[in-house]
Amino acid sequence: MKKSEFVRILSTRHLLLPPLSGFTDYPYRKILSRFLPPFIITEMVNAKAVLMENKKTMEMLQILRGEHKNGVQLLGNIPRDMAKAARILESMGFDYIDINMGCTVKKVVSKGQGVALMKHEALACSIVESVSNAVEIPVTVKMRTGYSESTKNVVSLSKKLEESGAAALTIHGRTGEKKFGGRLDYGSISEVVSAVSIPVIANGGITGKNAQDVLIETGAAAVMPGRSIIGNPWIIQEILSYFDLASFAEPDLSEKKTIVFDHVTFLSDFYGELSGVVRFRKILPKYFNMCSNLRSLKTDVKEIKTLSDVEVLINKIKEDDGMVWYG
Repeated sequence: MKKSEFVRILSTRHLLLPPLSGFTDYPYRKILSRFLPPFIITEMVNAKAVLMENKKTMEMLQILRGEHKNGVQLLGNIPRDMAKAARILESMGFDYIDINMGCTVKKVVSKGQGVALMKHEALACSIVESVSNAVEIPVTVKMRTGYSESTKNVVSLSKKLEESGAAALTIHGRTGEKKFGGRLDYGSISEVVSAVSIPVIANGGITGKNAQDVLIETGAAAVMPGRSIIGNPWIIQEILSYFDLASFAEPDLSEKKTIVFDHVTFLSDFYGELSGVVRFRKILPKYFNMCSNLRSLKTDVKEIKTLSDVEVLINKIKEDDGMVWYG
């Protein structure tokens, strides 16, 4: 995919899906694709693991075919390794590569990767330049407003990343030290929009209901929901419907149950039944966060081991007079 095509789609659809470790694996990407997003992206993968053809990493990189464009998020801090890995990913058929400069996980940051790269602008730019020169497909960057509150540098770094070849920038409206808590700084995102000529994607606190308002407030080209997409693939249709001036109907309980069982079935097919169902334990309650007696559901879900267990559990979720309850 050429950079111009990426920009055209982004500027007309206004939505980019997030790379979420442990969640946007191949099975969930199969679910997400049903809701017709313009882009779908993998979990982050380590550049060295790609170069070593690590079995687990290669499984994570299975491409989901469809009308959408496929992205892959790449983690690392050695420009040469990142470039080599990018060439491999391009040859596999990915449509764009996103460089991770926003992860706040301790074991990532301690290695100088993720959001730690924001402290080293020259290295960050060298990585983007090396990857951009190595591939023909667009290279994007996902970062934060800064490594810390005292070192906010997203505007200056964004300018340099644009010069280094970045096709677009996704900015989470918090610093690294804030992780996923605290006030969102959409003002800094707006400043970046004014400072660069490439598309900017607003991230952090995005919901179906506020996506359009965030787009207007920041002037961004698109939005990227984050954890709000876990157990809620309908957010894709909700966001797109606002931008398309179309109506959106919340899914009923029956539709939710169908998607839930399809999701866990895909997980079981991909990882094996026990492993797939165990992975689903942290996801299933997200689908039913509106459910009364949610605490009991979260307790019982810890015991599921088979697809039959899942079926029994979700059959205990019922609806009466508009109230969804478990028990």
